[in-house]
Amino acid sequence: MNLKYINKDLALKYLDYDIKLYKNILEGFKEQYTNLNFLKLEDNSFYKEVHQLKSLSKNIGANQLYKLAEDMNKNKHRELETELQEILANVLSEIERVSIQEITTTNILNTNEESKEELFAQILNGAIKNRPKKVEEPIEKLKTLKNLTEEEKILIEKLDKEIKVYNFKNIVNILS
Repeated sequence: MNLKYINKDLALKYLDYDIKLYKNILEGFKEQYTNLNFLKLEDNSFYKEVHQLKSLSKNIGANQLYKLAEDMNKNKHRELETELQEILANVLSEIERVSIQEITTTNILNTNEESKEELFAQILNGAIKNRPKKVEEPIEKLKTLKNLTEEEKILIEKLDKEIKVYNFKNIVNILS
């Protein structure tokens, strides 16, 4: 399904590809904004809601809504509140059509060579800084990937052994 108002790939990237978290945020967003009419709010309530909408819309990948809410929040104006309400209605409509299966599929398709490279870079950066969690977390993510080559699997195995004994120097050597 091609969505116009929600970018699932971007949202999942922001959320570290946590599908369950994304689903929960979508459900919470829908619950919070389904019956909210920005056009009927007093200024104080309006700007409080716009501020919350700004953050949540970014988390769900609703960039157009995020940018509009960010502008309205930053400049404290209501000139585009009708457009805000319309875009919000479109985002809510798309949330209704998004299924957990589509989110899962998006995540699997998005796990490509670039994300592997990013994870290996995170491991290297974590090892350079001697930060175990910054090494362990990307290793665990790499282990879950379906499209690993045999060479990559062996590399991950080596890295996993080194982090268990906190040998950051070897991890840097292996990845360099």
